[in-house]
Amino acid sequence: MGIDAVIARMAALAQELRRTGDRRLAFHATYLRTTRAVAAALRAGAFADTDWVDRWDVAFAQLYLDALDADRRGEPVPAPWAVAFGAAKRQPEMPAVRHVLLGMNAHINYDLPQALLAVISDKEFDDLAVRAAREADHRRIDDVLDEQVGAEDAELQRLVPARTWQDALLQPLNRMATRRFLHEARAKVWANALQLSLARRAGQDNYSRRLAQLEELCGQRVTDLVRPGPVLLRLAVGGFGVRLPAEQDGAGADRAAAIRLVRRRASGELRSFDPLRLGRLESAMWVAYYRRKWAKLLLLSVRLIHGTFGMDWIRTAHGAWLILRATQQWAPDPNNPAGAERYMRRFYALLRLTHGEPADPARAARLEVDWWAAHRVHQRGDAGDNGPLVTALARLYAFLYGTGLPAVRPAAEHRVRAMDISDRWVTEGCALDSPLLPAERAELIRSYSALLAAVQR
Repeated sequence: MGIDAVIARMAALAQELRRTGDRRLAFHATYLRTTRAVAAALRAGAFADTDWVDRWDVAFAQLYLDALDADRRGEPVPAPWAVAFGAAKRQPEMPAVRHVLLGMNAHINYDLPQALLAVISDKEFDDLAVRAAREADHRRIDDVLDEQVGAEDAELQRLVPARTWQDALLQPLNRMATRRFLHEARAKVWANALQLSLARRAGQDNYSRRLAQLEELCGQRVTDLVRPGPVLLRLAVGGFGVRLPAEQDGAGADRAAAIRLVRRRASGELRSFDPLRLGRLESAMWVAYYRRKWAKLLLLSVRLIHGTFGMDWIRTAHGAWLILRATQQWAPDPNNPAGAERYMRRFYALLRLTHGEPADPARAARLEVDWWAAHRVHQRGDAGDNGPLVTALARLYAFLYGTGLPAVRPAAEHRVRAMDISDRWVTEGCALDSPLLPAERAELIRSYSALLAAVQR
């Protein structure tokens, strides 16, 4: 069963819950809209591994649907769901937004770590490259949820139109708080999944014990949210998520510490980045470049460089300035290739100070300007033959990340497709509402996703 089948099942259940006036509909309808948003993101190529995300989202949804089916049959359900479903039945006067909050808390904190374990083996948790790719896709869900927060607030306003002036005043704060709580919860979910993976290796009994601990913590958290009073204040104090404490005995503690150390090292590596975020930023940078919005280009460049190369903010700002100066040397016609290469050499030297690579900043700069030149020839020559441009870009990737040309060629091919779309956009007048921009952005995301997969092998 794929995500589309899950959506169809959830839609049918929504009709039934609506027909019977079931208060569980508040969370169910929200979750259905979110699942549809994830499906749309999958189709748009927003994730590095779409097949894995599809399986993961199905496993995640199945845990909720199983609990809902069991509760409707009068059978026992896990503690967090027992509290959330109980409130829907015994406190129908509770605002819809509170029911949504209870369901989200139970589903994210209790079900999500289990869903991750269902689609990530212990061997994959040990593989730094695989785990980094999975965690990156896990973080990308935040972007989907961010986009949904405003839509869900508007939906709740439609369902509950009688809002006070205090509600209107607090609306922006509520949206900001919701985004922060969700981000915080997902970070804790990933940590809890690592703890459960360690427990699973020690045998079924140990895993069941640790899962029972998580169930108790999550049940207590949802119970706390049922109590009358300012929910957002309690969330601000106690947090949205829960944290499963690490095992403190022997090998379990040593292994957990080792995993934390690897995670800290991986977070600052040259080969760890978020393709969705970088694709969006670079697309915005291209728009700024072709519209000659240099100040905006500089600000976007700062964010892109920090996300791509993991330098500290001082070096990031310096690097962004160097790239801006290089592009200004390249932009005019006739341009100044030697000047552009000089600034890019200084940029790659800065990168070497941070990560110890590339070994030869001068060669990296030459390869960088080589693909700029190949792009200019491609723009003015035969647009149907993109082979030289793909090869020039792949050579830079291979040198910069120390990998073979075949591994990075798919990333280069997606990037060149994005360039072709961008060139069409420029030819057609650089309209900000052009449908070409989303297509360009999607190709850049696919390019960064392919590059991440290649350099972490």
